[in-house]
Amino acid sequence: MSDEQPKTGHEAPKFKRSLSGFGVIILTLSVLSPGVSVLVSGGAILQEAGTGTVLAFILGSLVCYCQTSMAAELGAAYPTAGYDYAAFGHAIGDWAGATTYIASIFSIPLFLNTSAVGIAIYLAPFGTGLSPNATTFITVAVITVLALLNIRSNEKITGIFMLIEGTALLLIAGVGCLHAQPGAVRALLHPMGFEGGAWVELGIGAVGIAVNNASWALAGSSQALMFSEDMKRPHTIGRIIMLSFAITVVLETAPVVGVILGSHNLSVVLSNDSPFETFLAQSLPTFFLRLVSLSIAIAIFNACLAGFVGIGRNVFAMARTRLFAAPINRALLHLIPKTDAPWVAILLIGASTALVTYIPLYFKVLLLSGNYTITTGFYVAGVLIGRKSGRTGVGRYKTPVFPLIPLLGIAIVIGEVVVLWLDPEEGRKSLFVCSGVYLLSYCYYRFVLMRRRRGWVMVGPEDIDKETAARTQPALRSAEVSL
Repeated sequence: MSDEQPKTGHEAPKFKRSLSGFGVIILTLSVLSPGVSVLVSGGAILQEAGTGTVLAFILGSLVCYCQTSMAAELGAAYPTAGYDYAAFGHAIGDWAGATTYIASIFSIPLFLNTSAVGIAIYLAPFGTGLSPNATTFITVAVITVLALLNIRSNEKITGIFMLIEGTALLLIAGVGCLHAQPGAVRALLHPMGFEGGAWVELGIGAVGIAVNNASWALAGSSQALMFSEDMKRPHTIGRIIMLSFAITVVLETAPVVGVILGSHNLSVVLSNDSPFETFLAQSLPTFFLRLVSLSIAIAIFNACLAGFVGIGRNVFAMARTRLFAAPINRALLHLIPKTDAPWVAILLIGASTALVTYIPLYFKVLLLSGNYTITTGFYVAGVLIGRKSGRTGVGRYKTPVFPLIPLLGIAIVIGEVVVLWLDPEEGRKSLFVCSGVYLLSYCYYRFVLMRRRRGWVMVGPEDIDKETAARTQPALRSAEVSL
């Protein structure tokens, strides 16, 4: 089958640059959803780390800062809907772009489905009468339709939902501060967990796992890149990523602090499967508890909607760079003229997201948890190689105190691998599964893409490719002279 087609690479249709930086921040916060991260993932961390959860989020934010600042440098150097994967390809080489692009295909529907399934849990108190699977299918169908709208319309929809989500998080923080208990501040500095009906001092291992989980909960600001081709000023994307990260840290850490400070009976809160709801029940009437449950459901819906919009553009970018067979590439490049929505890509995402509902949650976790560690490794390699070649850190956002943060990144990757390896039930298996996925993805690049008649070279939007080439060529010549 020929890999030639009429509209690929620079001939592919383009998105209208209509989004402001504020709009991208709203869409980015919606995708990473601080509400879902802290009220779902944060609840599990509270149970594991107890009063050490605040310390875990503080240290986790430092870890995540290193990762996010590297992602911001890579993305600022190559701001396209290709997301981190195209940025890796630009900084490291085509093989890195192709490998991570292909590997992401396996995680996309799992990531979106894991969020969509959560809506059924938080709508249960309202007695919808639907099974969890039915609720998931309806949610995915509605989101798929909304994702076909103009991105400015989605910006407004997600903005309203994001306001509700942020209000719920600040409500939890405010209740905690207003009901601060004596000695609560001391509890923040001495990590203690509640196990078997008694308080126990937490070891370094438990705190380390909590820090790793907290950094994962805080991650996701680089998803702003998926909307960069819709931006009026794409060169600001590095600062947009870091600003989104700062807002995320505040919105996720504040509620955790509120729970530890304001719980009348902290042992009851920490031993409950829903610690945030239990905490609020100590101070607020049932109406507010229902409001929080509804807010979480809205946050999850919002995250899925923004995710469909952004990932639809990411899949479009995959087709633009000819990752698949010619007929598939042609189909995925179709845009709705009035809305700029890549409708084939979005419909395909919707169908695959619905189908993986039947895949056990255990397998989804295996594939998603180890993926972040491998991605961090690509961040480190991208910044180190990109700086040396002059492809990154040239007139755009630069990772501070270079090369300290990339070196810390190496330590972070090693630490995350150790933490995963020490968990034989999930972490270790996740490393094996994810490593296998990336190996197969590289084999696709080596034995499929590179065996095409003209080989394979990663491309992005024409204006970004031209600007990138003009900016990096002087730096490359300078590097060659210095060698």
